[in-house]
Amino acid sequence: MDWIDQLPERERNSLESLLDSVNKHDNVYMQAENASVGQIWVAMTLLNQRMEKLESLVKAQRKALNEMNVEVDVDKHLSENLENSLRNY
Repeated sequence: MDWIDQLPERERNSLESLLDSVNKHDNVYMQAENASVGQIWVAMTLLNQRMEKLESLVKAQRKALNEMNVEVDVDKHLSENLENSLRNY
């Protein structure tokens, strides 16, 4: 996997972490008609689980802020931060 070594360190570490997680399920995706495609589906499933967990955490944080009567428009801040970040390019 020489191409992985050419990735920036942060991306490489992220990919290696994902691949380590995916490889724990090799007994499943190796049974697929096309093991490479099965491996990709397992990776997508794991990424989806991570995203769902993050969404749950954000929901809980928003609920806690609402209960504290703190008004924070997270979406507005995300949009502003994204817009500012894109301006740097």
